[in-house]
Amino acid sequence: MKPSYDDGTLAAYFQPLGPALWEDSVLGPLLRRIAVEDPDLIAAVADVDRSQIRDTLRRAPLERLQAAFSMAEALSGFRRVAG
Repeated sequence: MKPSYDDGTLAAYFQPLGPALWEDSVLGPLLRRIAVEDPDLIAAVADVDRSQIRDTLRRAPLERLQAAFSMAEALSGFRRVAG
């Protein structure tokens, strides 16, 4: 089955941390520390779909809060009843 996306779309959504972040005076030292202590975390950043982050940031703060509350309510429905 052929995927519904092309390589350009994947490159836009999933990408490693850019070189500028590693050179940032505040973020750089923290990233280098994480890279030593937990390299899997740095590798996982490339697996983050940035389109979801962008969509969320387009919302007003109250809309984000309402969405988070709705998600929390939905997830609470998955709790197992002790018995």
